[in-house]
Amino acid sequence: MTDKPEPRKYLVAWLVGLGALVVIVVVDFATHHHASFERDEISIDTMPEFFPLFGLCAGMGMILLAKTLSVALKRKDTFYADD
Repeated sequence: MTDKPEPRKYLVAWLVGLGALVVIVVVDFATHHHASFERDEISIDTMPEFFPLFGLCAGMGMILLAKTLSVALKRKDTFYADD
């Protein structure tokens, strides 16, 4: 017997995640957004897809930063070994 989860669990997790994404996007289209930088003639934050895309880019940026830091801070396998 293996310790691998069943593929059905992955499918359910993906469907729940996609369902949550659909709900967030639909609610975002129904929400009125006020421009944060209205006096500077910048209205990118009033687009309905701005906040989901901003969250996606921020999350991807944090993952890339963590991966970069893990490579930079990696130690050898024998770092704590008594020589």
